[in-house]
Amino acid sequence: MKFKGETLFGSGAIDGELITYKEPLSFLGDVDGKSGVIKTINVNMAGKVLAIPSSRGSTVGPYVMYQLSKYGKAPLVILSVKADTMLIIGAVMAQIPIMTNLPREILNLRSGVAVHVDLDRGEVYVDEP
Repeated sequence: MKFKGETLFGSGAIDGELITYKEPLSFLGDVDGKSGVIKTINVNMAGKVLAIPSSRGSTVGPYVMYQLSKYGKAPLVILSVKADTMLIIGAVMAQIPIMTNLPREILNLRSGVAVHVDLDRGEVYVDEP
């Protein structure tokens, strides 16, 4: 299965385990910046591929994303249906690759599935039926 999006930051290819978060994510309220845990679902995003519909919250969100990177707890890449300005700024500040304009169907994938993200082509590949 292939999903087409638009890479906003990053290049190359990334393979990893998917974490799907179906609600807009608040990096300030929902994420522990030191541990990488998404508190609302008690899942660690460190070293994983994070799929979200969008982000929500204030201008502090990018600083939490930077904190994730500083402590080595950032996701490998962020896949977003719609990236807002704060999500983009945070990804660039934290040096986290980000792809957006992905179809909403990507959020139907189950967490734990292996994905291949080709940032150069703006494509996400999944072997799940």
